[in-house]
Amino acid sequence: MPITMTPVSIKALKLPAKQRMGLASLLIDSLEPTSDMDKKLLRELTKRAQDIRSGKIKGMSTEEAYGFSL
Repeated sequence: MPITMTPVSIKALKLPAKQRMGLASLLIDSLEPTSDMDKKLLRELTKRAQDIRSGKIKGMSTEEAYGFSL
């Protein structure tokens, strides 16, 4: 699914990093896997979110990831 810049996503990307991380975690937790692939993807997303929260890895800015900043 391609990323679409909607008013909600634009506002979300303007949030401070900790609030974006909390929102991302909330969205991930709200997902209910429907297939084996979804379960694997959800596990990977959860692991990556935990790695960012713990400081094990550093996230990227919008500009680094998408070539523009908000």
